[in-house]
Amino acid sequence: MGIVQINNSDSTMLSRVAEHMYWMSRYLERAENTARLLDVHLNLMLDSGPEIAEARRLDRLMQSLGVNADDVKATEHDDILRYLTFDEDNPYSILYSAKAARENARQIREQISSEMWLQINRMYLEVRNINPDHAWGDSPHSFFMFIKEGSHLFQGITDATMNHNQGWYFIQIGRYLERLSALVTFLDAQIRQEQDFGKKEDGKNEYFELVALLKSISAFEAYCKVYNPDMRADWIVEFILFNAEFPRSARFCIDNLLNSLEKLGALTMSQKTRRVNRLAGRLQSTLNFDEIDDVLSTDFQQYLMNIKRHAYDIHDTLFETYITYPIETALK
Repeated sequence: MGIVQINNSDSTMLSRVAEHMYWMSRYLERAENTARLLDVHLNLMLDSGPEIAEARRLDRLMQSLGVNADDVKATEHDDILRYLTFDEDNPYSILYSAKAARENARQIREQISSEMWLQINRMYLEVRNINPDHAWGDSPHSFFMFIKEGSHLFQGITDATMNHNQGWYFIQIGRYLERLSALVTFLDAQIRQEQDFGKKEDGKNEYFELVALLKSISAFEAYCKVYNPDMRADWIVEFILFNAEFPRSARFCIDNLLNSLEKLGALTMSQKTRRVNRLAGRLQSTLNFDEIDDVLSTDFQQYLMNIKRHAYDIHDTLFETYITYPIETALK
């Protein structure tokens, strides 16, 4: 097992601890993202006219979550949504993510604050003990709100009660890398079935779809403040990808991801951090300087896949640098 060494203090962090911090954050972000998309999907079913095919919306939802439809054994609409929510063996479900986040936190209880542990443990126990029939029959919206608010509360507790040291930076990196990956997967799914995306006049049905797209990433009000209530697909994509101030935009994610990587590198005093910083810096440069007209005039899906490939490379290089590096490096 390697050690991430802080040269200017007496403390050290085991790579095992760093890994648990990272995955705890990613799984919690994943649970919140799934809850948000499922909640918007159910609301869209109520707001949209019958001419919008239910199967099309459901297929897009699963694509937005990165779910392979062949892996889903359920066939009925409500059964699929329950599978995405409560199935403990389904790696895409809210329950699975909450359980994985809690297990990673359990492994490092001595490294996180007691308030953090109490919050993440409470979330998991609530999800595990809930009766799916009651949750679905009474108010699924209340359940999804509990997950979203619980995740936000954990982030606030973390920022307020944990030393902003190496562990805290691993939590930030996990959060923003998961958020960036989920955002690209989501945006790819939204445009996959569209023709001439961003270049057509949107009717009533398209208006609801675009509003739902924004609400799926909690961006509707923020978008309207920057642009206006007119739903233009190219403006929406520009906002989601390039806005530097919206917390769920791709640019905001990579800016904060790179900042955390640089701060972590400064704490560890390691020359090896330059590689992962360069990867994040290249992606930041892309999102800082690209223009939406140029992006939409080329292969937009390929553009999104390039962002996702960068995210994968950052993840792999992060692990090679801090977590899974050879023992000879640690001995040096």
